[in-house]
Amino acid sequence: MLCFTPALREMKAQYPDARIVFMTKYGNHEVLEGLPYLEKIIYIRRGKFLGRYRVLPDFVGTDAVVFTDWQPQLLLFSRLLGIPVRAGVGREGHRLERCLTRRLETNVMKSKEYAPRTNARLFSEALDICLDAGDVSRLDVAQPSLEVCAQTTTMLAEVGLRERDPYIMLSPFTGFEQRNWSLEQAKQFVTDAAKEFGMPVLVTAPATQRAVAREISGYSLAGRTGTMHLVELVKRATLLVSPDSGPMHVAGAVDTPCVALFSKDLPSRWAPRRACVPIYLEKVCSPCDDDTARRCSHVSCMREISSGMVLRACRQLLGQTAGK
Repeated sequence: MLCFTPALREMKAQYPDARIVFMTKYGNHEVLEGLPYLEKIIYIRRGKFLGRYRVLPDFVGTDAVVFTDWQPQLLLFSRLLGIPVRAGVGREGHRLERCLTRRLETNVMKSKEYAPRTNARLFSEALDICLDAGDVSRLDVAQPSLEVCAQTTTMLAEVGLRERDPYIMLSPFTGFEQRNWSLEQAKQFVTDAAKEFGMPVLVTAPATQRAVAREISGYSLAGRTGTMHLVELVKRATLLVSPDSGPMHVAGAVDTPCVALFSKDLPSRWAPRRACVPIYLEKVCSPCDDDTARRCSHVSCMREISSGMVLRACRQLLGQTAGK
């Protein structure tokens, strides 16, 4: 989501009277709330009764809607509501594809260039405008509230870290199991990093990984952090180690140095452009799509990323930071 912010920021700069509403799924919306160029954030609560359709009142009176993924039900209602421009990614052979007024050819997953730049081209194609992406290296993220900051300080104190204590943050888990870093390598990294850099390694993880996270590090906030707590933890971290996932993009937005672990996707497409060292093993089968990754019996693209590789990248980033 954060990779849309450079294009949206530039769109508002070029068209200051435009009312830009951003739709996403519930749980992700907080990272965009309060950004000055977005009029409103609306979100889909999947699993809730009529959750997908509760956003429809915000479609009324809209001049254009851009679907960056396939949303057939909302596309149909966009047509019924008479929205003049209905641009989006199509679905070959689907009967509702005809509801699109403009079928987009630009697709971030079909391009090797940095996603924010591709997204600027996507909006240009969708809205028939010439959108300069501007500084695509600068992603935006909402700022945590004072309450969230205070809660974060309390959580850190409960695991033995004072407010200004330096720490390396490790977020080894993602929403896609094949992108998770190896448990053994993560444990080895915690030991090696504490010894070499003299800093504790703080682990964040979903509640389902609490036991595993405690195995990795004695400094664990698994299952305790909301979205904005995570943003604040990344902001305070000396360095982040993370697979290609949300925390990596947050690091890119708040200028926290990041070692980004890539498996099934490309660093050229997703890795932050500032203070980031991506690790990508360039296997002959990489990159691949989600279905291929789920069927993979070895996932060597991620499992073979070692603690030593990550340590070398950390040395590079911490040396650069110390030299500033």
